[in-house]
Amino acid sequence: MPLSGRTIVVTRPRNKSGGAAAALANRGARVICAPLIQVVPPKSWKSLDRALTNLHRYEAVAFTSVNAVDFFFLRCRKLLGRKPVPPRVLAAVGRATADAVAANGWRCSVMPEDARAAGLARILRVSRGGRVLIPSAERGLDVLAKSLRAAGARVTVAVAYRTVADALGRRTLRRALALGADAVTFASGSAAVLGAHDVALSGAAAISIGPTTAAALRSQGVVPAAVAKRPDPESFAEAVVSALRDRP
Repeated sequence: MPLSGRTIVVTRPRNKSGGAAAALANRGARVICAPLIQVVPPKSWKSLDRALTNLHRYEAVAFTSVNAVDFFFLRCRKLLGRKPVPPRVLAAVGRATADAVAANGWRCSVMPEDARAAGLARILRVSRGGRVLIPSAERGLDVLAKSLRAAGARVTVAVAYRTVADALGRRTLRRALALGADAVTFASGSAAVLGAHDVALSGAAAISIGPTTAAALRSQGVVPAAVAKRPDPESFAEAVVSALRDRP
């Protein structure tokens, strides 16, 4: 198996890392879970609550992560006591996000092939002056919002969740690197920023789930050894195989 004898650290939150961990283990890797971030409710629900109570006014809702979907519908149930009628257009950044939407009873009709916010921005079309809701992380990237506003849409970015550092996961990462872990996988920019320094000191290979996370690594002085072609477990695992193929 291509990763036999290799130790790979997965830095996603534990409840989101199962697919990647299984794909790596199926290729022979020893997998260590060291989540660098925790996903938690926002400090205030104010912006999302306002949007949910006025959802009928929106032409579209665009989801850019599974976390956004989870917290959006969690708040729907808490605030409204029901699943609201969806707007005319539902968009998702990728298949996993669309599947999370479907699990809550809505169906996305817009989804880019490259599974990035920039890709979604290129294909999402709403009428000029149309209102678009983007449930987002606190201090999330605004690539999609900027693009839609430039096209004439009225965009509301509502905070649905936030990420905080996971101190235990950081210690686990450092122990794994000290013991000679071969590679570390990063699936978000926030995790990349938190873990880049430790990876740089260790010399382990840094593997990114996509271009946005790769850019976050580079901003911290770490050049990714590989970037997954698609943000799914199999592509992620193949990127690790590619990165380590010629490494001793």
